[in-house]
Amino acid sequence: MRILHFPDVVLRQFFENFSFEELLKLSFCSNRIKNLIRSNQHYRFRKMKTIAYYLTSESMFNITGKSTCSYLHLTLMPHPGEHGNPMKIFGLEPGTLCCYSYSESSNVYLYRKQKEAVIQGVHEYLFQFFGSSINYTIFSQKTTELPPILKDVNGSDIWVPDDKTEEELESYFKDYPIQKYLKLSGKLNSRFIPNSVVYRNEYLKIDSENYGDEILLNFKGRHLIFIYTNFRDSTITQFLNKWKTNQGFQNLKALFISFYQYPKEILFDRMLDNLEIMGNIDVRHLKPSEDALLVKWREMKTVSYPHTCMTEEKTLQSRDYLIRDGDGQGASVDITQRCFSFVVWDSTENTHIIGSKNE
Repeated sequence: MRILHFPDVVLRQFFENFSFEELLKLSFCSNRIKNLIRSNQHYRFRKMKTIAYYLTSESMFNITGKSTCSYLHLTLMPHPGEHGNPMKIFGLEPGTLCCYSYSESSNVYLYRKQKEAVIQGVHEYLFQFFGSSINYTIFSQKTTELPPILKDVNGSDIWVPDDKTEEELESYFKDYPIQKYLKLSGKLNSRFIPNSVVYRNEYLKIDSENYGDEILLNFKGRHLIFIYTNFRDSTITQFLNKWKTNQGFQNLKALFISFYQYPKEILFDRMLDNLEIMGNIDVRHLKPSEDALLVKWREMKTVSYPHTCMTEEKTLQSRDYLIRDGDGQGASVDITQRCFSFVVWDSTENTHIIGSKNE
């Protein structure tokens, strides 16, 4: 192709007229074209901040990306026909049937069977362009299978199918790479073995619409969030007393439990007996004349579009707190009938409380 012989300055102006999606299509022409685009347009690819893979129950999956100035959006759909792949699009071998759909819907690709191989191939191809400096996230929504395991993914939001056994889940998550963020949804009560690798994730978010007692009591990481999840009062009391007496949860920095479904729809008939729980632990209370304790932290979450993980600053103000036996570590506690918050202080926060305790 003649463009291979154009000066870099001319090529840069030429390629700037193409969207990310169009550059990817053009890169399928040959390895020389692909490498030329990568080297000439690397400054644009480096502006990409996120890439997300979104899998649905219909076996369709979307790929979205967001840069400082534009978006990327690709869709791959199953198709019963025999689609060849002579151009090796996304670097897939000709035997992996996948092709571009010449339809009114732009940026749609069709594939037949071999879904996992296609997703793996697409991810590896995109990784060549965007590299490891951006956030890769995978989402699955009420799928019948667990998503494929992709390298260099920073966060996952996974639907756990009902028919997966404890052994199957443990085998899957043992192979799963360590990530900054993991959210699990589905019927999760009694789904994992007691010493599951799931409990060793640093940042775990659970959406079970059922009881979450086992997950809480077995957790070994630093941040644990439950949404739309029920708990027994005795479990909350057991957790607080174990932390207070230095018999467990030494790594934990924050725990949050919410019974609510957005927008404030109540999922469960029962409520936490916050007065009963507070009466069964050695909680300390600030005097009315004293300012409430303020704790700040950054919470990770997933956003709907573009599907990705992000962090935002959170604060908790509470007049109730615990001091841990042995090391004097402090934590703020806030308990209502529908929510529970527990945040360990940073060493620079609330030093006046720790100081007065040690006097």
